[in-house]
Amino acid sequence: MFIIRKIILLICIFCFLFLDCVAKLGCEHWDKQKKQYQSRKLLVPSEQIPDFPSQAIVVLAYLGRQQRGTVVEWPRVAFAIGDGTLILTAAHCVRGFAHPHRQAISPDVVVISPYYGDAFEFKILAVDKDADLAVLKAPWPAHPALTLASEAELKAAKEILVTGYPQQKIIKPPFRFSRQVRMEKLPVLKIYKKPSPKSIVLKGSHFGGPGWSGSALVLPQTGKVVGILCQQGLIKPKKKGPVIRTDLMGCSIRSIEAILEQHGLDSFARQRPPQLQPVDNAERAFSLAMDYIESMLNKNSDKYLAAAQQFADLRPKSVQARIFIAFSAQGIYTIDSSRKDLLTLAESNFEEALRLQPDNARAHAGYGNFLMEHKRYDQALKETNAALEIQPDNELALANRVHILTQTEPLKAEELGRKLIEKDPNNSHWWFWYHRALMTLDRYEEALEAVQKAVDLNPNGLYYGGLANALAKLDRLDEAEPYYKRMTEDCGCQQCWFKYARFLINNRPDKLDEAEKALDLADAKTQDRVSEKGLNNLRTDLNLVRLRSLKKESPEKAEVLTRQLLEMSPENGHYWHALADILRDLVKYEQAAQASQKAVSLCPDYPYLPRLANCLAKAGHLQQAQQTYNEMLTDHPQRPRYWFWYARFLNEYHPEKLEEARQALEKAETASGTKWSVSPTDLTELREKINLKANAPKEVESKHK
Repeated sequence: MFIIRKIILLICIFCFLFLDCVAKLGCEHWDKQKKQYQSRKLLVPSEQIPDFPSQAIVVLAYLGRQQRGTVVEWPRVAFAIGDGTLILTAAHCVRGFAHPHRQAISPDVVVISPYYGDAFEFKILAVDKDADLAVLKAPWPAHPALTLASEAELKAAKEILVTGYPQQKIIKPPFRFSRQVRMEKLPVLKIYKKPSPKSIVLKGSHFGGPGWSGSALVLPQTGKVVGILCQQGLIKPKKKGPVIRTDLMGCSIRSIEAILEQHGLDSFARQRPPQLQPVDNAERAFSLAMDYIESMLNKNSDKYLAAAQQFADLRPKSVQARIFIAFSAQGIYTIDSSRKDLLTLAESNFEEALRLQPDNARAHAGYGNFLMEHKRYDQALKETNAALEIQPDNELALANRVHILTQTEPLKAEELGRKLIEKDPNNSHWWFWYHRALMTLDRYEEALEAVQKAVDLNPNGLYYGGLANALAKLDRLDEAEPYYKRMTEDCGCQQCWFKYARFLINNRPDKLDEAEKALDLADAKTQDRVSEKGLNNLRTDLNLVRLRSLKKESPEKAEVLTRQLLEMSPENGHYWHALADILRDLVKYEQAAQASQKAVSLCPDYPYLPRLANCLAKAGHLQQAQQTYNEMLTDHPQRPRYWFWYARFLNEYHPEKLEEARQALEKAETASGTKWSVSPTDLTELREKINLKANAPKEVESKHK
């Protein structure tokens, strides 16, 4: 037994030493490989392949236009083939954006050509999702282009050059984009016959990362295309260990040939471009276009506007250069509305883009959005409709139309919103805009359901303000308040703080200090600005709520504070209106009438005549009071409360007109549940007073007179 135990112990010691040795050898192997991959260098195409047409490698730039500005993503790579009018890239390079339904968006992926030094729209001719491959049609007549290899040439390849615009491996600003085509030579690990984004596997890239997708996979000797880069694979020694190798993968020439043949494009793909002459300032213009994309991604507004303007100076007939400027100026103005010159700059460049290309749907949609933001609804609708005639599914234009109709024709807005959610029920933004139309129509329960649907579909979207508004309209204030607060945290623009302050002022008299802080924050913000008039009006509302609260405690103190406010804002009719109310309570009727008259003269569009009529009556100016009541009822005969106040006036000051008072009271009973309706209790109480006075003995009435 002792011998057996000894043997087992020796075996365990041997296994431990063996495994430790293997582990050390494995680590040394991984370390050696890692050093080998990290030693790779980027290669200059002309030094690898004589006469390689580097200008055939183009850039795909993401510029999604949405209501709150421009969405920019990391640029991708593509390359021209044949005579240069066909472009190949990975399918995912031209499909969609991250968070596509955060806001309605007009997807705008443009191709930037180093040969022309310009940016262009393109058409998608064919897509193979299984192989992650797309064929695009360029608008230019010819272009430097690469030549396609054969499948046999791919099979014989031992190494392949990944050819594109290598970007820095960084995950936070400042981002930097390469302006020069470079190559990385990698050994072929595997080649599969089955069409997929992993048909070609290249071993151990040091540079592969963001921005390489769509790069050309070319043969070292000839520069012929054998595939397109689609993915990267990360190799780790353990599941949670560090990355020790990055393999690059792509679709192969087999998939390229299949899609070209399927769509009748194979003959075009085998043509060669004509003899091309250099284009003036192409390198400089290309660099400026890349400066624009780079600074957009880095959110450097001064730099991207300057780059766009310099780009347009070199390419005055470029539609995209004009669109770059227009959207840049509009976006910067949204952030800083003190720069009024940006409005003229944006509009003039939208107009110039449409003069150069009248059928550009994105320019029409963007211009319509610009006009809508500045409440020029007739022109905005015209541009929006023009965009939709060209591109019926342009989301930005559709959202524009719903918003414009919500302001001008709410029933049509509701109808359009309903059609949009029926067509695309998983689009959170359509539910949000449908809720806005319903809110305008006072259909608050339905609006709440719609905006809740938007939030459910996209919890990270900026929809909580709409949810708060709907809840507030339904008097579910305790539920609404945290959503207003969240709105300021998720977005925090001036509109958000303004709405939060307004909610507190209107509904939380115990939180006026917090409301004032929110209003101060709104005043300090520059993004998505509320009008100066709107801010001043809300500050007035805050002061009026404070005055009402103070009046309950001490009318005398309230009068002092109101007069202090009037010293700072003597033309504020709302403060004069509040002062009239305070003076009336203090039985200073003559002063109250004067203050009320001042309020009416300064704010003729506000319903301040009733207080003036009442103060005039209390001050003994019954004829002027009668004239004021006549004016009120002539202008607004549909307001029951006005008839109620007039009936009360007649009952109190003209007992000889009790029958007329009864008739006025009957008109006051004609509506209920509206803003101007009178409570049944008040109606009953006044009716009893009129009846009591009508039935009083004559001698008592005479004595009363």
